[in-house]
Parts: sequence; structure tokens; C-alpha cells
Amino acid sequence: MKLNSLKPRLHNVMFHTHTVAGIVISFALYVIFFTGAVALFMGELYRWENPEARFESVDPDQVDYNKIYNHVKAEVQDFDTALQFGIVPPSQEYPFAYFYGTTKDANGKTERFSTNIDPRTYKVTPFKEPKTHMAQTLYELHFFHQIPLVGLYLSGLVSFFFIFVIITGLLTHWKNIINKFYAFTTKGKWKQIWTNSHISLGFITLPFQIIYAVTGALLGLSILLLAPSSFLIFDGNTTEVYKAVKPAAGFKYDRNAGNSENGIGLNAIYHKARTSYPDTKVTYLSATNFGKEDGTITVNLDDHTGISGDGTIVYSHRDGSLLKAIEPQRKSYTEGAFGVMIKLHFANFGGILLKIIYFILSMITCYIIISGVMIWRTARDNNRYTNRQRRFHHRVTKVYLAICLSMFPATALIFLANKLVPMDVAGRVAYVNAVFFLGWLGLTLLGLFWNDYRKLNRNYLFLGSILGLMVPLANGFVTGDWFWKTWIDQQYYVFSVDVTWIVIGVFGSLIWRFDLKGKNGATGSMHKEKKGDKNTFSGTVLPEYPEPALESRPKK
Repeated sequence: MKLNSLKPRLHNVMFHTHTVAGIVISFALYVIFFTGAVALFMGELYRWENPEARFESVDPDQVDYNKIYNHVKAEVQDFDTALQFGIVPPSQEYPFAYFYGTTKDANGKTERFSTNIDPRTYKVTPFKEPKTHMAQTLYELHFFHQIPLVGLYLSGLVSFFFIFVIITGLLTHWKNIINKFYAFTTKGKWKQIWTNSHISLGFITLPFQIIYAVTGALLGLSILLLAPSSFLIFDGNTTEVYKAVKPAAGFKYDRNAGNSENGIGLNAIYHKARTSYPDTKVTYLSATNFGKEDGTITVNLDDHTGISGDGTIVYSHRDGSLLKAIEPQRKSYTEGAFGVMIKLHFANFGGILLKIIYFILSMITCYIIISGVMIWRTARDNNRYTNRQRRFHHRVTKVYLAICLSMFPATALIFLANKLVPMDVAGRVAYVNAVFFLGWLGLTLLGLFWNDYRKLNRNYLFLGSILGLMVPLANGFVTGDWFWKTWIDQQYYVFSVDVTWIVIGVFGSLIWRFDLKGKNGATGSMHKEKKGDKNTFSGTVLPEYPEPALESRPKK
């Protein structure tokens, strides 16, 4: 089946746009997809991260939220109840109740605080810095939060350009996309294998990539996009935009309002919402100007099964009356658009199976990115380019591959650091993050000394596999929770993390041993030909300073 092709001029424009945009954003896009794939399981990773969280979860309907509020108010100095505070009920993934609020001192200086509350004892453990931050670090790297001020915008721009890459790639290969999809084979020259797999896998993952490109751009550039929306839809009224996204933002509060002596408590509002919407769970409970006549309590709901199954209900603290309701499955477009975008991006509407599918598709996309870099490199290894240009292409490819492929062993490093750095060490998060980022930097620099692409890939795979196999060992030695014990104790989240690393480590080692080790091919050989001219190199990888004879083979 052949589709109508583009006109030659338009095809060239699309092709070069796809090539240039793709190579510019490739390593940043790889980091986004790789870290995003791991961050999908941020909640599921928490019990593995924090041994203190390995206890049986308490039913959130049995938790006394009034008691949580009273304990926090008693133990946190300068807690300002007029400013918004919130409670995340305990769950299977995160067994603590999570409380956040704001303190305000005598000078009017405000500071945010957060704390875990053990729902069994209601013990408050306030912290300015959490004891563990491993999955959160990868999540923040997904949005480039480590880059001050502009990191989030950069991630949004990368996603925005990714949209162009997808569209131009689709148009470039439009004519033969069906034929190449069915004709995919792992035989033949490496350039052909990379090209066919790049097109075939790109075609398979196209809907997923469009979803991630659009939602990623909207999330990363949300502030920039809300401004024109306010003018186009709400006549320049930005408050209306925020009200559409967050209903509680539309209410005005008076700090000098009278006290509500008989105000409705958090427990009553929680159970009222659960009764009104029995098929959903409360994911978030927040209050603003609590204890005042005009105070409100907001309940966020979600059924965790439907893409529009979330809702936001706002009640009056004074008498419990309903002030605003964005009900699950009954939302308008403006009320539901932001929530749908969040769910599509984070895959939190279809259970663990959907997250696994997202993870697999993310890893496939990482391969597509790498194959695109290799296609770009191989297409420029010919006589049309000078030795200087070809050395430049080689170095760019090597840097990109080193940055991208070193993420695998670096991720294993942060898991190891999370276990090897003691939980009671002050500034523990900084030490764990330092191991990850410095380890990633060191592994990247190490890869720059490997001129052979196959060797570079093989070594990173070997390092990642060995470090990955060490992760369950570190967890077992440090916490005593070996994977067979966690299975018996029904600590399935902890068990899953350990077993996943074992599977990754074993399969990675087998691939390294039987498929990559000792192979010479078009991807990485820099050995000189045994026959023919002594200065002719086989393969596509150039040394840093190729010999002049590389320009062409001598004719017989």
C-alpha cells in the first residue's frame, strides 16, 4: 500500500526540519522519557524507598482528620490556619497521611511546611526536608526542575518541538510508512535496520507520543498558555481561568471575618463527600480560612478508573452547605480539560497495568530517539563530508549516546544510594542526589573515552545490569527485607521493585553476554580491514583523527 507522497520541495523541507529539530532535542527528550518512565511509579516506589512506611495501610475512611488537624496545630509553631492547608489521606502506596500548611511568624514572614502523620498513632513528624526523595528527584528531572527558574519552561519547549518532530517525521515517511512497517527486518545493514525500526516503532507508538508531546508542552508552558486563554475565552480576566481549573480559587476570603464557633469539621465534610459520591475516593482534603465564617473546605475525588472520573467539591465551613461542585463524569469542557491532561500525562486513570504499558512505550520511545541519532550519524559518514565534519558528527553522536545510555547505570546508582546512605543522616537527600548526579556525570565522561559505539552501549549495559542486581542485595542487607520475605509479608510494592531490578539485571547481563559481547558490526567496529588497502576502515565509526585514505577506497 502506497500513500500519495509530498512534492519534492515540501518533502525536503519536512525531512530537514525533522532531522534538525530531532537532533537538537534528542538527548533532552531522552532524559524526559527515561525519567518519566520511572516516575510513573513514584507512588509505588515509596514503600521501597522508606522502610518506615512498611506497615499495613489504614483505611482512609477510618482516619480522624479533625485529630490530625488538632495535633498539627498543637505541635507546629506559628501554624496559620487562615492560609490554605491540606491533607492527603493514606493509601496503599503512601501509608502516611500527608499534611501541608503555612507558618507565619510575628514579622509576617510565611514559610511552607509539610509533615507525615502516622494514622495508627497520629504522631506528627514535621520536616523541612524529607528523609527520602529518590523517586521525586527523577520526577523533578523529568520536568528539569533542577535548572533554576527556566527548567520547567525548557521541558515544555522540548515537548513543543517534539510535536514538530512527530508531524514532520510522519509527513516525511508518509508515502511508504505502511510498506516499511510490514517489511521491518533485523537483517541487512545497520543503517537499514535503524531506519526501519525507527519508522515501525514510531508508527506503533505514534498516539502515545502525540499525547505526551501535547500534554508535556501544555504542562511545561502552562503559565504562558493561560495568558492568551484568558483573553480569548474570558475577556482578559485571569481569575476566571483559575476558577475553571481550581474552583476554590474563585472564592474571596476576609482574614478579619468572625470566628465560626460551630463550624463543620473536616471529618463531617469528608464523610459527606464520600456519601454523596460512593464510587470515588477522596484524594485530597484542603481548607482555607478555616475557623472563620467565610472559610471553605475543598474535597478532591477520583474513581481512579475513568479519564474523567475526578471531581472537586467545595463546601462552606460554617454550615457545610455546597458552594461549588465539579462532579465526576459531569464536567464541562473547561472544567475537565486540565484534569484530563494530567491523567493522560501521568497515566493515573487505568491502574498499574496502564502504567506498565506507558513504561514500555516510553522505553520504546527512548530506543526511537537513539536510533534517530544513529541514522543521523550514519547518513553523514560518506564522501560528501570532509574528515573534519565527520569527526564532528562522531563526537556529537558519542556525547549524545554517553548522556543517554549512562542514565541506566545512574538510575541504579540512585537506588543503591537510597539504601546505603543511612536514614538518620542529616541532609540525607542531598547525599543521595549527589551520588546520582555526580555518578551520571562521571559515567557520561567515562563514555567519552570509548570511541566504539558498540563498546559504549555494551559497557553501559553491563554496568547498569551489575548495579541493578546489587539493588535488591542492598535492600536485603540494610533493611532485612529480602524479596522472598516481602512476598511472604505481603509487601508487594517492595517485592516488585526488587524483582524488577533482578529481571532487568539478568536480562541485561544475558544480552551483554550473548548478543553484544565481542560482536563486530556496522555500529561499532573500528578495526582495519585485513584485505585491501591498509588504511581503509571497516564499519561506520571514525577514530578521533581518521587517516586521509578514509576518503575513498583505492580502485583496482
